[in-house]
Amino acid sequence: MTWSREIFARSFSEESLNDVIDLHLAPSVARGVDGVTYEQFHEEKDREVALISSRAIAGEYRFTPYRQKLILKNPVSPPRQVSIPTIRDRIALRALSNFLSEAFHSAKPQHTHPVISGVISSIKKSTASDAFIKLDIKSFYDMIDHRVLLKSIRAKVRSREPISIIEAALRTPTGATIAERKVNDVGVPQGLSISNILASIYLSSIDTKYSSRLGLSYNRYVDDILCLVAQDEANEVASSITAEMRRKKKLTVHPIGSGKSSIVPATQRIEYLGYAFHGTRISVRRDTEKKLLSNLMQIIQGASQETLHRDIWRINLRISGCRLNDSNVGWIFYFSQINDLQLISRIDAQVKKAVTRKFSRDDYDRCKRLVKAYHEVKYHYLDSSYFHNFDTYDKEQMTTLLRRIFPGRFPNLMTKSEIEVRKIFNRVVTREVRQMERDTMGSFS
Repeated sequence: MTWSREIFARSFSEESLNDVIDLHLAPSVARGVDGVTYEQFHEEKDREVALISSRAIAGEYRFTPYRQKLILKNPVSPPRQVSIPTIRDRIALRALSNFLSEAFHSAKPQHTHPVISGVISSIKKSTASDAFIKLDIKSFYDMIDHRVLLKSIRAKVRSREPISIIEAALRTPTGATIAERKVNDVGVPQGLSISNILASIYLSSIDTKYSSRLGLSYNRYVDDILCLVAQDEANEVASSITAEMRRKKKLTVHPIGSGKSSIVPATQRIEYLGYAFHGTRISVRRDTEKKLLSNLMQIIQGASQETLHRDIWRINLRISGCRLNDSNVGWIFYFSQINDLQLISRIDAQVKKAVTRKFSRDDYDRCKRLVKAYHEVKYHYLDSSYFHNFDTYDKEQMTTLLRRIFPGRFPNLMTKSEIEVRKIFNRVVTREVRQMERDTMGSFS
């Protein structure tokens, strides 16, 4: 048995699939085109797990067409298509993602934090004679060539079974029915657990080439590239990356000067992934500040004495962030690497003014402070209680919070089991967290 087949078989063993369900399948999971719910799936869990395992290991697993969801980014851009798999396929895709992450460990996608840390480190070493190169790949996910991608995967994975399920996942259409027999010929469907690792594998050779080039700081997050290089080399480097993308990956980079791609002196302000860099000052995009303030003001203006407990909880959640499903969520977690304390103080002042004007100073004293949240996340993250860690809440804590923010809505909570209370609690919290995630992701989309 080859090493890739061994890893694949382990990833799709019934034990591993049950681990995937325990770790990644939440009661609030979205339904696929078959309409099967979390509860319905769990009734047939053992049979479903055995089916996924046997078909995948035999190289015969096939996916049901993904349900289409359209997400509007802004009033002028076309909506982004997200693919939603059935619950069975969701588990298979997560197991496949685990396999790919182990087989292509060096290509595992980075989170934004280390990318931003790399940019900050490069800026500290830069001189006035350096320049930023900012490049944006057009329709990145939609234009990934299947042949090029599978060639990169086959260079390392020789077994038929992994290739079969990867190809099946890529070719499964979104927004179609089984009867239509449509096939996806190009692009990686967005929103799947394999989407990011496949996209990362696709560009790994380019990342390796330019990351190792002397005198060049190369940073990429998905389709956004930011380089720092000597100013007299900037045009050559930008042309080289653009040509490499076109020739080897069949991808198009927005031309320099288009507004999406640019070359600017290192002494000028540059925006990347929602951050704004200007010399030693690290701040956020102006639109990012406005969006956070707009969302906070919307909550404050819609608040009333009857809903004040819930509204202050929502304000505090957006200010301090939280932990949910082993993830840090919220504006301040994402932008914890800024050093623009004037910005943070300015937002605090606006919240204070709005809450005090509509209610009272005592009510404002119940609101958290962004300045405090910044320091807690940055310097006391491991032992801070300033932000909620919803993963550690027990039945009593969940019940107390639900009663406080939704008095009377959920009667008889104490007579329900902890699993039932957790289901209600997760539904309420997840709704708020999803909005917070949209607010943050919108900062650089």
